[in-house]
This record gives sequence, C-alpha cells and structure tokens, in this order.
Amino acid sequence: MSRKTYHTLQDVLRSPWAIPASRHTAGAHTSDRVLRSTRLEDRIYSDLRSGDDAMEQIERASERKLPSFSALSRDVFQSFYSLAPRRAEAEDLSAAARTFNAPILDHVTQSEDYPTLKNVCEGRQLPAYEAAAEFTARIGGELDKLLKDLGGEKGSGNTLEKLERAREKAIQELSALLERQEKTGEQNPMLEKAIVDAANTAESKTRQAEAVGKLIAVSAVRNAGAVAELVSASLHAAAERAQEAQNIIAAWSDSPGSMEKNEVNLDLLERVRGSQILRRVAMYLGRFREILAQGRRNGYTYGRGETYSLELGNSISRALTSELALLAAPESIPLFMQKYQRKQIKQYRRREPIYKGAGDIICCLDESDSTEGDPAAWGKAVALTLLEIAEDGGRRFALIHFSDASSLKVDLFLPSGLGQGRYSPESKMKAAETFLGGGTNFEAPMRQAVDLIERQGFENADIVFITDGECRISEKYLEELRTAQTAHHFTVTGILLDQGDPGMEFSLREFCQRI
Repeated sequence: MSRKTYHTLQDVLRSPWAIPASRHTAGAHTSDRVLRSTRLEDRIYSDLRSGDDAMEQIERASERKLPSFSALSRDVFQSFYSLAPRRAEAEDLSAAARTFNAPILDHVTQSEDYPTLKNVCEGRQLPAYEAAAEFTARIGGELDKLLKDLGGEKGSGNTLEKLERAREKAIQELSALLERQEKTGEQNPMLEKAIVDAANTAESKTRQAEAVGKLIAVSAVRNAGAVAELVSASLHAAAERAQEAQNIIAAWSDSPGSMEKNEVNLDLLERVRGSQILRRVAMYLGRFREILAQGRRNGYTYGRGETYSLELGNSISRALTSELALLAAPESIPLFMQKYQRKQIKQYRRREPIYKGAGDIICCLDESDSTEGDPAAWGKAVALTLLEIAEDGGRRFALIHFSDASSLKVDLFLPSGLGQGRYSPESKMKAAETFLGGGTNFEAPMRQAVDLIERQGFENADIVFITDGECRISEKYLEELRTAQTAHHFTVTGILLDQGDPGMEFSLREFCQRI
C-alpha cells in the first residue's frame, strides 16, 4: 500500500499543486518534435515526403514500437537541412521525445560524419531528404536494439509515456477541483476528499515517472557507446546517399545547381542509380562541372586591373566584404566562425592567364581493360567536361572510344542546326555508358581523329588523347601523323591515367605536344 503525501485540504493548499502556474505548466501540451521549424521548412518537407511509400511503410511499422518515430524522421531532416537547427525546450517535449528522439539526435549532431553531411545537405532539399530517408530506414531496422539500449527494460519507454499521461490527467482533475473549491469558498467534505485524493494521485504518478525516467537515463548512459556506434553507421550511410544524390544532379542535370524535388531530378536519380558506370562517372563529373561553372561566374577585374576569380578558404585578408559583414552582428558571428573552420569563406584568388584555342574538340578515350573502374570513370568525366566547354562555345565535339585495333566507336555532338546529335543529358549518358574493353591500339583512334579533321568538318579541331599509356605508335604512322599536323595545324594534348603506375609519359611523348 502506497504512502500518502497529503491527508488534508490544508496539506494540498500548502503544496506546489496549489500554485496555478505550477499546475498549468505541469499539465501543458507536449510535443514529439525536438527541433523547431518554420512553416516554409514544413511545406518543403511535406512536398518531399509526399508520394514516398517506402518512408510511409517504415514509419507505420516503427510507430508500433516508438509512437514518436515519424517526428524523429522529421527532426532528422531538419537537422540536415536547416542552416541553424533550433531546439525546443525540454519541458515542451513528450516522454518519448525526451527519452528516445532527443538522445538519438544528440548522437547525430555529435557524430564525426555530421559536419560532412551538413556541408552536402544544408539548404539542399533532395540531398537532405535522401539522407534523412536513408538514416530513418536504417534506424527503423535497428529500432528494437536501439530502444533497449536507450530505455533499459523492455517497455520502459511505453511505461513512462503511460505514467506521464496519467499524471497529466490527474493534474487536470486536481486543477478543476481546486478551481471549484475556490469559487464556492464553502466547506465541502466530499470535495475536500476528492482534492486530497487527486493531489496524492498526481504526486504518485509524478514520482513514478521520475523513477522510471532515472532508470532510463542510467541505461542510456551505460549503453551510450553502442547507441553512438549504431547511429554513426546509419549517419555514414546517409552521408553517402546524400553525396550520391548531389553528385548525380551536379553531373547530369541541365541545371546542376537545382537540388529541388521535381520530375526531372527524380527521373535523373532513378536513371543514374540503375547504372554503376554512370554513378561512378558522377563522382568526378559533378566536381569538374562545378569548377568549370565557378570559373565562368567569378572571373572579373579587381584592384589595379588584375584578373581574379573566387575560391573557398579561410584567409581573412582575402575574404570578400560580404563575408566579413557577418562579423557585424552577434547572431551571425557563429556562422562566420563555422565557415572559417570549414574553410568555406569566399575569398579572392589570383587568376593566371590561360591561353587556349577556340576550335572544335576531338577526344580520344582509352577504354581498354587496363582502364576499367575508376580510371575509366575519371577519363569519361574529363571528356564530358570538354564536351560542355565545346557546347558553351557552339563548337563541334567528337568522342572516340577506343581499345584494340578493331574496337572503335564515335559519338558526334554537333551544335543545333549543324546536323544530328544534340547535347541532351541522355545522349551524354549513353556515351558515358560505353565501355569497349580489350587491348590497346593508338593508331586506330588517331586515324579516325585525322579523318574527322580532313573529311568531316572538324578542320579547326584539336585533339585530346586520354589513356593509361600502355601502347606505342609505329614509326610509319608517326610520319603520316606529323604530315597531317603540318597540313592542318592541329595539336594533340595527352592526358595520362597513370597515377597508380607512373612513368608512362614515353608512350605519348612521340605524338603529343603537351602531356
């Protein structure tokens, strides 16, 4: 039999329960959301979440074990997407949010992968949602273990939730009874007994909830390492998923800076994820296109007429005025410090003069067995970046895939109005998915390149030759090639894929003017 705290009405009136503010605060409505969000952010998430049947199934299954799971998935997105995530007050959180959601989010923000993930997801809708969906799916699959590690005994989280609901109900009843007693102002033994009983119930439920809460807290501390490991593994997978989404859009989209949910981007993600080659190429091509776009945007005259561009870094002396302006307001100083620590401050960089031709481009790409994997993907990314340069200048571009003497494939990209072959994402992806395999022969692609110059309208072209260098050209053909170069004034630039096996320059030195 439980010991009663209050025996008379006077005992209750002398207790904290008699203070209206205390009663109202204790019985106030609580939320499962740990992080605050704006209406705009809520609309963005709702749009991203719409139509995601897989997420719907995960949340429904997980909410049977953790009723606050859907709020957790929403908060995970918020922590990835928001520039400055804002946390709700602890007293405004439900028991489930305090016990499970908040500790999980703490492990997320304290993980070593979190800054990297934020760098990819912050302000970018699709990468942030892709990361949140991946994290939620993995956490949902490990929810039984996670709840046990955080909550201790099985069902302790549900027990705490029930105790807090019973406590709130008792507080509401006590509040109503005390207000009734204050209004009548008369002695009423039955009413006084009801007030005492309600106060004892509220006190009992409060103490029980606090005791269960302490047990859960002890369990959470004891198993912190296991929880951190599980969350870290899920966060690492989420970071990879977000990076992949960003790479795909940056590499293959006509609007690489647009990371919003739209039909084009969703179709693009589905198309590229179905091809291992395209995913591999995207790892390099997205970055190359970003460098190319930054160079286009940021060239301008500064100071005494020198040409500059912009770069990211942490040099205060070269920082833009707009970045230094963040130091003017106390609320923006943390943002400046964050950008400084991550070397993300926009700053001036001296641009050296670049001399380049403005003719058509013929790119010979080695697709022999020795280039399979990352070397081939890197080479395709270089070729497709050259294609974009040609496209911007309204120039012709030819991609010659080659391996042995009998394996050759030519993709022609011609500006609008000059013939077939448009610069569409699909045509670029089809070219990128080509991989011939086999041995290596340099003469066949060079003969094809010279034929394009002499007979197929590429008379103003220069040649780029991408290979790992494991081949030679005969002396007889070298003489023919030099004669053609003299007649048509083209140059051959070699790009060597020999990082893993350096020292192959000799194979290109015979016919390349620059390596």
